[in-house]
Amino acid sequence: MDFLISDRSDAELVREVRSGQVESFNILVRRWERRVYSYLVYLTGRREDAFDMCQEVFLLAYRKLYQLREPDRFRYWLFRIAHNTAESNARQPDSEATGASECRGEPAGAKVSGVRRWEPEELKILFEKALQELPVEQRDAIVLKFYQGFKLAEIAEIQGCPLSTAKTRLYSGFEALKKVIET
Repeated sequence: MDFLISDRSDAELVREVRSGQVESFNILVRRWERRVYSYLVYLTGRREDAFDMCQEVFLLAYRKLYQLREPDRFRYWLFRIAHNTAESNARQPDSEATGASECRGEPAGAKVSGVRRWEPEELKILFEKALQELPVEQRDAIVLKFYQGFKLAEIAEIQGCPLSTAKTRLYSGFEALKKVIET
């Protein structure tokens, strides 16, 4: 049986790590690394930076695991670390927005009755480009909601803001996306 496959909860695995079973942390990494990496890619628009940050997130999580008061909240705590890591890296002077925002070409969709009809791949590129143009707080809220499946209260916790602020960021982000895509 593969040691990475486990039906144990995150909380159980956290408790095991705290009791000295380091392999349990490997299970947590395997369980969450794709989602954390994906989240960081959407926040930064840079796959290479997201990869480095993802490693940093799990290293920090391991080092601070004993500070986690409620093991049942590991998921939120981990995404909070990822959020803070992305914010910290964004403040560094050599960090420039690249990646999806580098996409400059016009998609070659057909016009039907004066309305542009987009192909699925074109829509994906257009959406990712529009997402990168949003302020980081709005992009973060949208990614947490629709790509990571968090509820608004959970997004507020991860972003470290009131629920009303998380709602505003999410809905303002939708409106901004709509405007960018329509232009």
